[in-house]
Amino acid sequence: MVAFLLQLTGGTALQYALDTFLSTLHGGVVGLREVTKSAFSQARKKLKASAFISLNRFWTEQWHETLDFQRWCGLRVVAGDGTCLRVPTWNETIIAYGWGPQKDGSVVMTRCVALLATATRQMLDITVGRYDEGERALLLRSLGVLKSDDVLVLDRGYPAWWLFAGLHDRAVQFCMRLDGCGWAGAKQLLQSSQKELVVSHRLNASDRRELLALGLSTKLSTISVRLIKVCLPNGKLEILATSLHDTQRYPAHAFGQLYGFRWGVEEAFKTIKQHLDVEGFSGELPHAIEQDIHAKALIFNITQALCWEATQQMEPIKREKYAVNSVYALKHASSLVICWLRAAPAELDRLITSLVTLFCQTFEMVRPGRSFPRKHAIGGAQRPRKAYR
Repeated sequence: MVAFLLQLTGGTALQYALDTFLSTLHGGVVGLREVTKSAFSQARKKLKASAFISLNRFWTEQWHETLDFQRWCGLRVVAGDGTCLRVPTWNETIIAYGWGPQKDGSVVMTRCVALLATATRQMLDITVGRYDEGERALLLRSLGVLKSDDVLVLDRGYPAWWLFAGLHDRAVQFCMRLDGCGWAGAKQLLQSSQKELVVSHRLNASDRRELLALGLSTKLSTISVRLIKVCLPNGKLEILATSLHDTQRYPAHAFGQLYGFRWGVEEAFKTIKQHLDVEGFSGELPHAIEQDIHAKALIFNITQALCWEATQQMEPIKREKYAVNSVYALKHASSLVICWLRAAPAELDRLITSLVTLFCQTFEMVRPGRSFPRKHAIGGAQRPRKAYR
């Protein structure tokens, strides 16, 4: 069951996928039907989505222990962000996830928050919740996967004084972009020649209510953050808020690079939504939906690990200009799963070696600094798009 869900690409007819998977497992026998989709649907009820969560955490922890990956000022960079997925409209999904943004019964959506180790492109966690739950609340449920030497990078939808306090109590270092000049000190910093400024805020009743609503509390009365002014390549200025106060170890000029790493989680969402077609769910009830989401995250991580190995085999000069085509690598996920299920370690080892060699020959050019203006206005009815974001 786990193996089948790992190699299943969203949008594939379930019965066809079952027949193909089992015939391949038995040596390519054509016309074989061992399992019906009804039997599969009954069997998957006995498998909890938390099995994939545990497997993914075990995988990422073991993988990171073996690597000497790039760090920022000695810290592992973890990018966090949220996305929404359209799910089938059934009474069970409405109860579990709630209506989408229109709240008119037209679409049911779930909200997810993911944490990605940017240097290795490993998705440490995906937390699935209700659409109306909010990304900050989901983020606080994901913090258990973070280590003491991590720095959490978030976009401008997250900053809040109560969230700063909640992260401080959990010893989570962070860097977030502030949206606008409404923050204390932000306008002052933008209008001055200073590059950074430390501001403090006394937690009020509203901040404490937000924390209590999430089952949290803090003994802090005042929280301080360091504001840093960053000049973008296009000449625009942005303000970052961080808990990293040590100006010697974490100089202000390094934070532009740190925030730039956050884009990795956007690309991970794009891959899972477009190329693994996560919204093409193999089932219509919440337990099936969450199985699919976490299975896609795990196979994404395994494939990224193989791409990492392929990258290490590339010549250093080529590595600077080219990157392994990870979308191509994802197409080989099913052959890996079949070898693993056959319990043939020697065969699996040979396949991994040959795939890594193939991947390092399948690359695409890296174009640093390339950017395009973001089109925030969408014409027509404001409906959630099934594609990226």
